[in-house]
Amino acid sequence: MSVPDVIVVGAGVVGITTALKLRAAGLAVLLVDKAEPAAGTSSGNAGAFAVSEVVPLAEPGIWRKLPSWLADPLGPLAVRWRYLPSLAPWLLRFAWASRQGQVQQLTRQLSALLGSVNEDFAPLIARSGLDGMWRRHGALAVYASEAALTADLPRWQHRGEHGVKWQALDGEATRQAEPALLAPWRNAVSIPEWSHVDDPYLFTLGLFEQFIREGGQYLQQEVTGLLKEQQAVRGVTLANGEQRRAGKVLITAGVWSDRFARQADFSLPLESERGYHLTLPEAGMPLQRYLLNVPGSFVVLPMANGGIRLAGTVELAHRDATPDYRRAHLLLDKAQDMLGPLDTTNMTAWMGNRPSVPETVPVIGPSTRVDGLYFACGHGHLGLTLAATTARLLHDHFLGLADIPRHLWPDRYDSPDTQDGQRVPQLEIRS
Repeated sequence: MSVPDVIVVGAGVVGITTALKLRAAGLAVLLVDKAEPAAGTSSGNAGAFAVSEVVPLAEPGIWRKLPSWLADPLGPLAVRWRYLPSLAPWLLRFAWASRQGQVQQLTRQLSALLGSVNEDFAPLIARSGLDGMWRRHGALAVYASEAALTADLPRWQHRGEHGVKWQALDGEATRQAEPALLAPWRNAVSIPEWSHVDDPYLFTLGLFEQFIREGGQYLQQEVTGLLKEQQAVRGVTLANGEQRRAGKVLITAGVWSDRFARQADFSLPLESERGYHLTLPEAGMPLQRYLLNVPGSFVVLPMANGGIRLAGTVELAHRDATPDYRRAHLLLDKAQDMLGPLDTTNMTAWMGNRPSVPETVPVIGPSTRVDGLYFACGHGHLGLTLAATTARLLHDHFLGLADIPRHLWPDRYDSPDTQDGQRVPQLEIRS
């Protein structure tokens, strides 16, 4: 077998989209994953191209909310007590990232990435014949009262300063935009450039199938290590003992990408931003718009044939922790408060590990520790949203067309106790 130009480790939406972009440019690409394509977190996401999410999760003063996260296991953002010791270093970096000046910088970085999402995805969607799944109807952020909407307008004005297009709607305009909303919830902000796909799994699988049609190769095997020669990575080793060589190795293994960073002698602060969903395939609720329930911190994805998916909330816990499906089921009551009774026939619950770094801005670029090793991970709840933008950045870098902005590179974590050139306070945990 010929040596590929690139081995992409991880067949989630980021890995698949990047593999397709590279293969369409003529590079020989081998995509490797121990599971079937799109079978992991990418199969259960909320389907959104969330172009308005320019503000990082670590907003100023958010660290003061830690006690409430610990006290309420069913809150919009929760931290499990038993995992607090192992999460503490990540949470400290998270708090450090919430400084006012740092949030402003991270917001600029996120808005630069999110500003090209639709432009980056459009050619790949057209090439893959998936236009019919891409719903460019915009979204509504909805509130239970006019007062709640008014109170949140400064946040939308702030997003607008960073390129987000939005418009506050009165009750009648909201009703016309989405007749299914019950009267108390007819207070909304319209986000016209927000879009979604009506089945994230089938959409991602469609991108994978186009990768194969383009001549890409897929190998269903577990990658256990990096094939290193001196200060360079020249391929990967597989669980069956086989070695596969390549010109470059790109790690897109989601929350498990940190294992490969450690093999290259540096660390990535990746934790699982665990997300839950309920899918109601027979909800009988044909929606005209994607809905963001702002006070409930969850979204409603209109799926094919009248089905819907309720997704949201953040749970910080170990990636292997037992799911707490109460977090999924509580979304049903919230959704029915907004939409009325829903048919729960054949309803399913799901949990996935969204790979998150403390600053929300993902890791994209080359390792400066070893030659030939690249990472694209830490996208958190923006994996689908930023998949094509990530692919474009890596494509342009590999082909020598443009370099990836240095602030996205993994070497921003070269020293585990620094962040953006400043020393992060260290937390001593005593047993």
